[in-house]
Amino acid sequence: MASNTKEIKERIGSIKNSRQITSAMNVVSTTKFKKYQALTLKSRAYSKALDDAFENIIGSVSAKSHVLFSGKKEVKKVGLIVMTSDRGLCGSFNSNTLKKMEKYINRFSKKGVKVSVITIGKKARDYCSERGIFVDSEYTQLIPETMFEKAKTISEDIVNNYLEDKYDEVYLIYSKFVSVIQYDLLDEKILPFERDLEDKSYTYIFEPTEEDVLVEFIPKMLNIKLYQALLENTASEHSARMTAMKNASDNADDLIKKLTLQYNRVRQAKITQEINEIVAGATAQTGRD
Repeated sequence: MASNTKEIKERIGSIKNSRQITSAMNVVSTTKFKKYQALTLKSRAYSKALDDAFENIIGSVSAKSHVLFSGKKEVKKVGLIVMTSDRGLCGSFNSNTLKKMEKYINRFSKKGVKVSVITIGKKARDYCSERGIFVDSEYTQLIPETMFEKAKTISEDIVNNYLEDKYDEVYLIYSKFVSVIQYDLLDEKILPFERDLEDKSYTYIFEPTEEDVLVEFIPKMLNIKLYQALLENTASEHSARMTAMKNASDNADDLIKKLTLQYNRVRQAKITQEINEIVAGATAQTGRD
């Protein structure tokens, strides 16, 4: 009986230690989440305005077709940008993204299309490394101070690789922040751009040429798009981790209550047993007297 109470007490102590960790991580994630939530919401308006301006520009291009928005005749090589986190303990946040990545790879592989993965976050990089999935380039440890420049580097590389026929199409997988308890896993084609062929009531004058304007402007457009996706993904990550750590802390509290109740019952049973033994001994002694 004594060993049972000791074992239960040790389990309670272990769970309390774990709860301290999950509680601290919840506080840290909450602080980071509020920071990225503010950044994400503030930049959405600018990103949307740039999207609208870009749609107007490519819709006014006089050329009947262009490789940047008309695509290529045959798709043999695809670039797949996958955004995860550097750290775990955020529920199904990373696993859902990686499952989506696997579906893309399997779908294109069945068509004989080569997929080159661009990983953002250690989880995607490590996942691909363990499974022998080809990684074209990797980016980790992104912080607010360097996130915009990293997005610029990625966007420029993507456009150059697309124009040099290293990629025939480019896709992006990331999580879009919705609320504290919700995010949506999105996937979209970012190259070639889809062109709206409806007649426009306005026109633009391109200098020096349409080609030069498009080649110069598209990386900038992708830069903002990827930067916004990075913010959305990071806000979603901290939201998911915050929720996971809160749930873990709540589960620890419930388990501590159950174990404490069990400990008290075992302890009470032990006391009752000792009293019964004392009474039985006293009765036996009285009978002998």
